Amino acid sequence: MSLKITVRDAATGPVLEVAGDLDHAHATELRELVATCTLQPGQCLVLDLAGMEFCDSSGITALIAARNHAHAARADIALAAVPANTRRVLRIVGLDQVFTLLPDSDAAGVTAGQSVPTGAPSDPNAASASRSTCSGSGAQQ
Repeated sequence: MSLKITVRDAATGPVLEVAGDLDHAHATELRELVATCTLQPGQCLVLDLAGMEFCDSSGITALIAARNHAHAARADIALAAVPANTRRVLRIVGLDQVFTLLPDSDAAGVTAGQSVPTGAPSDPNAASASRSTCSGSGAQQ
């Protein structure tokens, strides 16, 4: 199966909806798209994984790269609607303690600004006042 990434803006920052297989053959698409995301301090990059059917170690690495990109911008990151099998892997390797896990992408607006693991100050008003952008050939906007 292929990977489809749809980008949408939310008040707290960009939401990337990931559908399909986040595997060795496709993880680079997510990494490249995330690298094009311009994030502002205090925003929250949300990766909505509701449509993700499979995730291997390359996919986990792409998620970690997304976290590093967000934190470099002093932004937060959250994984939404993580499938049970991927949630189990995240728990086994301890990444459930590194990522904020949300039931769905709408919950990001409620939790944005409440937990910023990097220690960066987070202001939800600043997130809605500034826009983020993500662009790339892998994005369906």
